[in-house]
Amino acid sequence: MKPVPVTLAAAAFAVTSSVAADGLSHLPLLSDIVPDAVAISPHVPHMGTHWAEPANLPLGPIYCEIEGRIVCVEYMFLASDLASGVNWKQIPTGMQTPPLTHIDMDYKPDGVGPFQEPLYQIHFYFADTEVLAAH
Repeated sequence: MKPVPVTLAAAAFAVTSSVAADGLSHLPLLSDIVPDAVAISPHVPHMGTHWAEPANLPLGPIYCEIEGRIVCVEYMFLASDLASGVNWKQIPTGMQTPPLTHIDMDYKPDGVGPFQEPLYQIHFYFADTEVLAAH
């Protein structure tokens, strides 16, 4: 049998496909980490459903969940607290975190949900953007 050359693109596709197919199984289950959390948002594309323990809001941790797995942890910082110089030390993650893939920070001038004042959201992601894009 004659060997068939594999192109770099084909090899990269095979690796990417296997990562995407198995991109969530290494992540912790929401039910194991915060069994008493309540859903605070419907499914958000690329993030999933947001869950939290109401006593921890607005700061968080807020857990983004896809297929039962925690894909990121989110925190919300009120812009007024940032402007007045509030410090946050030893913010709890609520879990042993998997390795980070990336961090996003967004400014929400109108707030979100019941928090109708300007705030910043920061998301610490544990799932690759390719995996998140499929959800």
